[in-house]
Amino acid sequence: MSGHVPDREEGAAASDTDALLDPLTGKSAEVSAAAARKERAELGSSQALHFYGVSRARTWRGGRVGKVEGEEVLRVRYRDLEALVSPVPYELPTLDEEHVLAHQRVVETAMRRSTVLPAPYGIVFRGRRQLIRLLQEQYLVLDEGLSFLDGNWELRMHIAPAVAGDGESELGDLAMQLYAEMRRHARAAVPFPAEKGRLLSAAFLVDRAAWIEFVERSDDLGSAHPELNFDVTGPWPPYDFVRISL
Repeated sequence: MSGHVPDREEGAAASDTDALLDPLTGKSAEVSAAAARKERAELGSSQALHFYGVSRARTWRGGRVGKVEGEEVLRVRYRDLEALVSPVPYELPTLDEEHVLAHQRVVETAMRRSTVLPAPYGIVFRGRRQLIRLLQEQYLVLDEGLSFLDGNWELRMHIAPAVAGDGESELGDLAMQLYAEMRRHARAAVPFPAEKGRLLSAAFLVDRAAWIEFVERSDDLGSAHPELNFDVTGPWPPYDFVRISL
């Protein structure tokens, strides 16, 4: 999934009401100006927002999710979508393992509650207005992305020779055959560029109700092919099936 947010002047007008769409009836509604002002006050008039991703809204209003892994997580609602964010200073985010892992933990917690279209670490919006603009301009793309991901998690599979350097050409062909076999048990799959010491790595989009069966199937293939090492990790948020371009 990809999208582009055109540049706008900073002083662009913002409405005191937010359009909503009832996911059951399809009819539009409005949040009152008072409710919108209350949400903006809760976020802070000049507070920047660290962006975790987008999910389907489960209530008619945005608001506070609470602390997740020590981060104060808020929901910003637009129609039937909600962005998951945390208030932060408007500055370049710190790029280190601790902050990246904290971001990932918030997204992983959210994915266990509902389908999440995850954002990579490091996206910060100047304020609520800029975030709402993204949700407005990319609504159809985000809606289609969530529909594609709905009810699925990501699993990653790595296949390597059991003995390094042992017939890698023939084993590489076998690994591709086994990848094709596992692909039949997933909605989608994305192979990764080859890494040293591995024959194949790939991400699979798997029904969240069937991910254990997917792992068990890979274990069966590993038992049937002792010349290969199988490593399956997850479930993860579907990072490898999403691309957000700002």
